[in-house]
Amino acid sequence: MSGAAATTPAVQDYDYVILGGGTAGCVLANRLSARSTNRVLLIESGLDTPPEAVPADILDPYPSSYVNPAYRWPIRGHALTLSDSPANPLLHAQVMGGGSSIMGMIMLRGVPADYDGWEAAGARGWGWDAVLPYFRDLENDLDFDGPLHGRAGPTEIRRHRMHDWPPLAKAANQVAERTGAPFIADMNGDFRDGHGALPIAGPTSHRTSSATAYLTREVRARKNLTIVARAQAQALTLDGRKVTGVRVRTLEGDLVARARETIVTMGALLTPDFLLRQGIGDPTQLKAHGVEVRHARTGVGTNLQNHAALVVLAHLRKAGVQRRPQRNHNNTIFRYSSGLPGGVESDMALALSSRASWHAVARRIANFSPLIMAPASRGSVSLPPDGGPAPLVEFNLLGSALDQSRLADGLHRALALVTAPEVACLIGRPVAASRLQNAARFNAVTPMNRMRTHAIATLMDLVPGLGDWVIGNMGAPGGGLAELLSDKDAVADYIRANVTPIAHHSGTCRMGAIEDPLAVVDPQGRVIGLDGLRVADASVMPTTPRGNTNLPVLMIAEKLSAAILEAQA
Repeated sequence: MSGAAATTPAVQDYDYVILGGGTAGCVLANRLSARSTNRVLLIESGLDTPPEAVPADILDPYPSSYVNPAYRWPIRGHALTLSDSPANPLLHAQVMGGGSSIMGMIMLRGVPADYDGWEAAGARGWGWDAVLPYFRDLENDLDFDGPLHGRAGPTEIRRHRMHDWPPLAKAANQVAERTGAPFIADMNGDFRDGHGALPIAGPTSHRTSSATAYLTREVRARKNLTIVARAQAQALTLDGRKVTGVRVRTLEGDLVARARETIVTMGALLTPDFLLRQGIGDPTQLKAHGVEVRHARTGVGTNLQNHAALVVLAHLRKAGVQRRPQRNHNNTIFRYSSGLPGGVESDMALALSSRASWHAVARRIANFSPLIMAPASRGSVSLPPDGGPAPLVEFNLLGSALDQSRLADGLHRALALVTAPEVACLIGRPVAASRLQNAARFNAVTPMNRMRTHAIATLMDLVPGLGDWVIGNMGAPGGGLAELLSDKDAVADYIRANVTPIAHHSGTCRMGAIEDPLAVVDPQGRVIGLDGLRVADASVMPTTPRGNTNLPVLMIAEKLSAAILEAQA
C-alpha cells in the first residue's frame, strides 16, 4: 500500500500551465499571473535564474553564456538533410529565459513587410500595424522615442555609440559613406537598406533577458504564480478533443497539473517534437513510428526556417583590435537587397564583428557573415528514425536554388568589403571559413584556454605572417577568399559544405486560417481542432522575420498573453 502511494503523482489545479521558461514562457508567466485570480504554473527543464542568483556569464554584456554547455540542450541538426550533411550541435537553450539568456542580445524587429506577409498568409490580426503596439509595450528604448518606440516596457534596448565602435565597424561605416549606403541609426524604425547600428538587449552593465525583465522579485512573489525548474513535461492529458493538463517529472516526483489551458513554449525545435510524441501531427509519420494518433495536424514540424550563414575570417592587425567597449559583441550590420530574381527587399545582411568569442585569439579575428534574412528554403523537425529522445532536425538550407545564389552573391559582397581600402588596412588575408573545429577547442572557458589563447594572441601581434597562417588553418583549402570566388564550381561546393543555421529556428507550428490544412495554430495560438492547448513561441511564425528572432518572440508572447486575457474577460 505504501509503495503504491509513493508512486502516485500529486495532482494540482491551475488555470494556465506554461511548458517552457524561455523567451516566451517568462512573458506569459508574468502577464497571465498579473491577474490575481489566475493560477499559473511555469515549468522549465533547465536552471532557474532568480534575481539574486543570475549566473555571471548570463549577466555579462558580452554573451559568454553562449559557450556554456550547461545552458544548452544536446540537440544536433543537419544544415541540409539527413542524407547529405552531418549532424552538428545546435544552439537551443535549456535555462530560464531560454535563448534570451544565451543569445547575442541583438534586438531587431524585422521589417513591416514580414508581418504584413503573416497576415496575408492567413494570420489575421498580425500585420505590422497590429503588432507594433506590442513591440512598443515590451521595450524601454534608451535611444529612441516617438510613435515607433516605447519607454515604459520591461526590456531595455540600446545601441553602441559611434565613437565607441571598434575600428572595424568604423571602417565599414566609412565604406558605406563612400559608396552611398545610408547610415541607419534606428534599424527598428528606419527600414531602409544600409549600414545600421545594432540594437542590443540591456544597458552597458548587463544583459537583459526575458527572465530578468519579466520574472522580477515582485513577479515571483505573486501567490498565484508557481515556478518549477529542473522539471520536464512527460505527457499531455486529454479528454476527447480537450487537453486537460500535463504530467510533469520534477525533482520531487511526478506531478499531474490540471489546467484550463496548457501553453507550449519549448521553442521551434522542441515544441513540434513534443507535440509529435503526444500523437499530435501527421498521421502517416506518427503511425510509421508507432505513435498513437490523437489529433491529426499535418503541419506539425514542417515549415522549419532559419537564417543561413557563411563566415569569412581575417587576422585583425593591431590597429584593428577591439579595445572598447571591452564587453561588446556586435556593433553594426549591413542590411541589403540581393536584387536576384525571386528575392525580396532587404532579403540579405552582411554582419561583421571583431570579437567572435570570449578569448584573446578571437579578438584578433575579423568576422564577416553573409546572412539570408528572408529564406526561401524550408526544412522539418520530425521523429528520429532510431527512436531516440532527440528530434531529427533537417534545415534543408539550400532547398531553394535562390538561397544558394544569394549566398554566392553574399560572398562576393563580403570580398568587396574586405578589399575596400578602409577595411583592408586593418586585416590580413581573408579566407572563407571551413575548418572551424581547429578553433572550437578553445571555446571552453578554462584557465588553461585563457593562458593558451593569450600566448597565441601575443605572438599573432608580434610575429609577421603568423596571424594569416593561423586564420588560414581555419579557411577552405586552396587559398583565400578571392581565389575561391574565381571558380564558380568551387564556390557551389564550398557553400554546400559550409552553410550553417544560426539560432533563429522558427515556423514549425505556423499560424494560419483554420481551414488551412498545414496551419497548426489559429491566430490566437490555439491548436486547431483541440481545446485547451496553445503554442506561443517562434514555432508559430509563418515566415521568419528579417532580423534576429528574440524580439519578435517577445512580441508574440505579449500579443498572445493579451488575447488570452481578453478571451478570459
